[in-house]
Amino acid sequence: MAGVASVSLTTEEGQTDGRTDRSSGEGMPQSLNGSADGEGVDGAGSNGRDSSYQRYDIQQAARWIEQVLPFSLLLLVVFIRQHLQGFFVTIWIAAVMFKSNDILRKQTALKGERKVAVLIGISLAFALHVVGVYWWYQNDDLLYPLIMLPPKLIPPFWHAVFIIMVNDTLVRQAAMVLKCILLIYYKNSRGRNYRKQGQMLTLLEYLLLLYRALLPTPVWYRFFLNKEYGSLFSSLMTGLYLTFKLTSVVEKVQSFFSALKALSRKEVHYGAYATSEQVNAAGDLCAICQEKMHAPILLRCKHIFCEDCVSEWFERERTCPLCRALVKPADLRSFGDGSTSLFFQLF
Repeated sequence: MAGVASVSLTTEEGQTDGRTDRSSGEGMPQSLNGSADGEGVDGAGSNGRDSSYQRYDIQQAARWIEQVLPFSLLLLVVFIRQHLQGFFVTIWIAAVMFKSNDILRKQTALKGERKVAVLIGISLAFALHVVGVYWWYQNDDLLYPLIMLPPKLIPPFWHAVFIIMVNDTLVRQAAMVLKCILLIYYKNSRGRNYRKQGQMLTLLEYLLLLYRALLPTPVWYRFFLNKEYGSLFSSLMTGLYLTFKLTSVVEKVQSFFSALKALSRKEVHYGAYATSEQVNAAGDLCAICQEKMHAPILLRCKHIFCEDCVSEWFERERTCPLCRALVKPADLRSFGDGSTSLFFQLF
């Protein structure tokens, strides 16, 4: 009896230990899952707080801009009022220059239909406009930079910008007078002379770009060479400006000499003059103007066109009008249409 009782007690203890082990084994994953769920909730909460903080910062920044904007507009109005005449003159001469550029391009496109009287009238109007503005500002040191001399006095920043913008615009306006003279000279140009007209207009524009690159130099030289900031600082700033300026001037010089080289080149650099046999084989009809060919040009792709037609085409394109094969190399930008660069040269 005692042996049976001891066996039953041992069995009950084993069952109890098994239940305890199972319950403890089942409890461990639950506790791990609970801790993982808690960490996930904490991460989601922190992300929510971060996003709410970001929204709050954006709202604060927007509110700050909303508060500052009216005062900024007031300061802008006062600034414009202080420089009202300068703003008006700059906008006026820029608008005149843009319109003059359109007029000159239209006159260039007329070719033989251009009227000499109209070109003379346009030239006089351009010249009077330039002379009138310089006469009005004869006491504002506008003329000194034109001959590469710095202003007498150190100009304030905005006055320096005004001098440069006025000179840059009026120099382009004066160059348009020279372009009108070229258009008068080449009024009835065809073929080889029409190509020469485009090359002359391009050469004049690159000469103008070179001069415009040099034009701001005397003004900024005087502005940076201000002894009030200390000799070392002013000399350092002036030297850095001249160094940066030299790189842009060298590029303009290279472009000018490339345009000069293209003018001196007698052969057509995108083809050659076609022989009578080649013209008869292709048909004596230009595919561009649909008329009998005048001074026909044989392109590298073997298509033939009038020289003045294909020269005008290559003012805008680099491919053949028929097969779209690349014919004209990527060289200088042409200004043969009489246009001028509309970007301001501030530095």
